[in-house]
Amino acid sequence: MRNLIIFCFVLICSVSFAQQHPTPNTNCQLTVEQILREQSFDIDEPISEEAMYIFQDMYEELNFIYQLNANAPERVEHIENFQLKLDQANSLNLNLSMFQADIDFVSNLNQ
Repeated sequence: MRNLIIFCFVLICSVSFAQQHPTPNTNCQLTVEQILREQSFDIDEPISEEAMYIFQDMYEELNFIYQLNANAPERVEHIENFQLKLDQANSLNLNLSMFQADIDFVSNLNQ
């Protein structure tokens, strides 16, 4: 029983902290919650949940982009996925100013 409780606790912690925090790889060093507080909507509004997933995915893709070798074929896929997340964020009119340095870096990779 004790092992089951420990397992559940670890599982809940890993899910709740999954890519919600920046890594040394990204220029944006805000947590997802801090980014959500910078948006034009209240953090309790339904759009906040969708935005949270977009920001988590953006962090995940950025980490892959920064960590992968410049010649790695999968890097292009992560850049495309990041662009899709940017399009989704723009369609929701999300404030992306905190990601500007990261966006500029990825844009320079495409040139």
